[in-house]
Amino acid sequence: MDEKKATAARANRGARGNKKGVKARKIAVEILTRIDVSGAYANLALDHALDKSDMEARDRAFTTALVLGVLRQREAIDQELRALASQPLEKIRPPVLNLLRVAIFQLNEMSDIPESAVLDTAGDIARLVGHEGIVKFVTGILRAYLRNPHKAGKADLEREEENSLKLARQYSMPHWLVVRWLNAYGESETLSLLKHCQVAPALTLRVNSLAIETEAMAAILLKKGIKTRVSELVPTCLIVESKGKDRPKLEDFPGFAEGIFTVQDEAAAFVSQVVQAAPGETIIDLCAAPGGKTMNMAEHMEGKGRIIAVDIHDSRLKLLRETRLRLGLRNIETRQADGRFFKFEGGADRVLVDAPCSGTGVIAKRSDLRLNRLESDLEKLTRLQTALLNNAAKLVRPGGLLVYSTCSIEKEEGPQIVAQFLAEHRDFQLEDLSDAFPPDLVDKWNLAEEAHSGQVMFLPSRQAPQGFYIARLRKSADLPETLHEQEPGGDII
Repeated sequence: MDEKKATAARANRGARGNKKGVKARKIAVEILTRIDVSGAYANLALDHALDKSDMEARDRAFTTALVLGVLRQREAIDQELRALASQPLEKIRPPVLNLLRVAIFQLNEMSDIPESAVLDTAGDIARLVGHEGIVKFVTGILRAYLRNPHKAGKADLEREEENSLKLARQYSMPHWLVVRWLNAYGESETLSLLKHCQVAPALTLRVNSLAIETEAMAAILLKKGIKTRVSELVPTCLIVESKGKDRPKLEDFPGFAEGIFTVQDEAAAFVSQVVQAAPGETIIDLCAAPGGKTMNMAEHMEGKGRIIAVDIHDSRLKLLRETRLRLGLRNIETRQADGRFFKFEGGADRVLVDAPCSGTGVIAKRSDLRLNRLESDLEKLTRLQTALLNNAAKLVRPGGLLVYSTCSIEKEEGPQIVAQFLAEHRDFQLEDLSDAFPPDLVDKWNLAEEAHSGQVMFLPSRQAPQGFYIARLRKSADLPETLHEQEPGGDII
């Protein structure tokens, strides 16, 4: 037994064979579930849960060993469970799935705990989760595992590793990202995503609606031999179909110097449709540079009202100011500031947080990300995204709107960030954003359920735009003074 196993074994001896063991395991399951559902950081979730508990030191150490052990070995454990479960793991409720993970980890790594004790405590916790059917489901899988341990087998795990390495080499993608996509989206979807990343995206022009109609701009371009088509998602976007020798340089396109259009991807332009900025409002764009969304919102406002464009880098704000001048938009103010700490008296009608992210949805456009992006970047980025959202919540007036977006397709940077935000900000709720789509498109793209829920994830393998995540949240107009004094969350199981 190596030192890690010995430490875990010493930690759990006091928990074995009594109800304290059930409590320690139950807390471990709750922590793992919170990490899955809310995107909580393991160390913070552990510290928070253990500080609230009244467990002795050895039981706290046992809980820590379970949580960190499962996180280290989760993919191998899940591979075992996939071979035993009669349904996809995604269909199993998170508390039940994490209970199974904890039990399998004990059976694999904590040999001085009797197998009967593992099954008995798992059954006790399953009974806390719900009905007897859950107890039978959990104990049935664990008994099947004991009859045929490591059913998935080393060979299967090696084949899976070999497949992910082969795909990473074939498509020149980071291996860690291929593994993540395989786990999140499955082999078929991952293959589609990888193929998409090999194709250079089309040039997309967003027409300045204050200056010209989209069809008129398309006609002007066609006269110059530049063929375009109107975007299905954003009516003011033209996708340029002419390529190579058939297409002049961008600055030679008719209307460029006059500010009649700007270059912007469809999904990025769609964010402004979700914000729905209106004339006379006050808008804050908290991560504004280089300014594509800022300009789009200013156009929607018909030049009336205020947009405060905030960015930490003055050099990037300079690009924004140059674009503002070229497009002739006069209702945009710039502020060099860190969006995590920016303050604004009185509150804004709408706040946009288009957060810095891993960019995994736009790798086809940003090939450098293949070389420069590391898996460890995700933890840093999610901390930044969380801080930006938390500050944005303070900037929205009661009854106002908060829109969060990233050009990432990693769930930690999208749904999990928003789930954590909602758990900590009870005065916000997701708001149906289906009205931001052109008629019938949500059904055509099979996004109706997501759009009604208030958040959508564009996958470039399924829809035309780049990978993107967008959520729309409404702040309560009537906020009880004691609301933020309430502690978020509670027992998960």
